[in-house]
Amino acid sequence: MAGEEYTGVPRVSGDVPDVVVVDGRAQAYSGNVHEELKVVLVSGSGFSVRRRGTTFRAVPGQLFALHPDDAHSGAPDDPGSARWLIMCVSTSLIAEVTPPEAVRFGDPVIQDSTLARRFRAVHGALYMPSEPAGSSESAGSALRRETGVLDLVSLLARHSYEEERGRVTAGRVPGIVREYLRENLARNVTLDELSVVAGLSKYRLVRACTAWFGLAPHKLHLRLRLDRARELLRRGTGIAEVAYATGFHDQSHLTRVFARTYGATPAVYQSTYRGTAWTGWAPG
Repeated sequence: MAGEEYTGVPRVSGDVPDVVVVDGRAQAYSGNVHEELKVVLVSGSGFSVRRRGTTFRAVPGQLFALHPDDAHSGAPDDPGSARWLIMCVSTSLIAEVTPPEAVRFGDPVIQDSTLARRFRAVHGALYMPSEPAGSSESAGSALRRETGVLDLVSLLARHSYEEERGRVTAGRVPGIVREYLRENLARNVTLDELSVVAGLSKYRLVRACTAWFGLAPHKLHLRLRLDRARELLRRGTGIAEVAYATGFHDQSHLTRVFARTYGATPAVYQSTYRGTAWTGWAPG
């Protein structure tokens, strides 16, 4: 389908459910933030990522890694030829290798051709059909695929910046803030109540949130609401119902904000994913 060819439809292997992969044409995006480790290999065109006021550029064949909870924008040099392979790894799987708070990157562009080849191999294996029991040596076996992801995370962790490695509690307050906002997506949360929940003054709360996420609390709340809206749309929930569940005034309000953020209306986004659920095999 046209939407799948343009953006690539996220796929989840049935035997490695904590990893999502995408293969498709690269596109521009703005102000994105996510809870997973996101690793991207670009081809066909260079790709620029802007984070916290600094722009980083990956050339074709290079990886860029975006750690959880850090707002960023990106755009390909040539949208017509740019493609990307994306892998999103949950923090629960990262925790099997290293504290998730330790996997953070001062420069998201990773200039390591060996690691790029390893990423491509692991990414490709996640597209293979699941193998039956007793096929542990094949590239499509659950054991081999999950081991490949864990090895890849271990290699990526070596590129994260050293000053973060001992700060395993650094994300405590941001984590509290994120969870509270997520639990109250449909409410107009005030800074006063968020300050009480986090145990910080309003000023320190805003500073801590902005330092960790690259977003002030109100912008983080909006991003979490939009992330939830995308999840519900992928499940086939009606757009008006999605708007109500995520705290937007109405369907028109959601449509305006969604289109401004993602470059597509909720209806177009939902139609891209309709009927594309993956059950462990890739279409020919």
